[in-house]
Amino acid sequence: MKTITISEKEYNNMQNSILELNKKLELLQDSEFIKKLEIAYRYFLQYNKSQKHQDKISIKRGSAKKIITYIANDFTEPISDFKEYT
Repeated sequence: MKTITISEKEYNNMQNSILELNKKLELLQDSEFIKKLEIAYRYFLQYNKSQKHQDKISIKRGSAKKIITYIANDFTEPISDFKEYT
C-alpha cells in the first residue's frame, strides 16, 4: 500500500467537506425535514400535472389586433445605446 502525502490545506478542505456532508446526511435522517420534502414534492407534481393539462394557445397572424395600439415610426432603427456593439 502506498503512502500519499497531502498538504495541510487540502486535508483541512477535505475535513470541512466531510463535516458539510455529515450535516446534509443528518438532515436527510430528520423525519420533519423528510415530511416537508415529501409535501413539497407532492405540490411540485400537482403543479406539473396542472401545467400539462392546460389548453395551449395558438398564435395566429392578427392575434394582437386592438392590443398593440402604437408602434413608433423608427421601430426598426438601431438603438443609440447599442451603437458601440455594432
